[in-house]
Amino acid sequence: MEQSNLIPVMYIGKKERKTDTVAGTGLEWLANQIHFVPPLIASKLIRYPDVWREAWDEAEEDPGRVGLVVTDPQTGTAAGQGTEQSQIPPFNMPNLQGMKKEDLVAFSLGQFNHQLDNGLKKDEMIQQIVSLANSRAAGEPN
Repeated sequence: MEQSNLIPVMYIGKKERKTDTVAGTGLEWLANQIHFVPPLIASKLIRYPDVWREAWDEAEEDPGRVGLVVTDPQTGTAAGQGTEQSQIPPFNMPNLQGMKKEDLVAFSLGQFNHQLDNGLKKDEMIQQIVSLANSRAAGEPN
């Protein structure tokens, strides 16, 4: 399956949390949170426009809203991710907005073996980390 066409889907429903029972992934969204999902999952979710919608602009403008990057439409997990996991599962991103710049640098280095420039703004660091996660989900080499 081609991974480069993941779609950002944002939960816009009335609840504080929402677990997907529509597409069968079991993914959990917080209010206004975005998960990148395969087109098959996205198409099932966005049939309910009062609950989910595509969120291209929001994902680009505010990477802190991005939660998971899902690549396996059957299980709602990253492709090839089985019972063995690294220290932090690569597609179960922590709250990057809540991290300090030093923590973002350490996270990027530990998870993606990528040294962030300390001179970047925090939002720029977060955008690079999300881009690295998306590249990994698309199967691109580090």
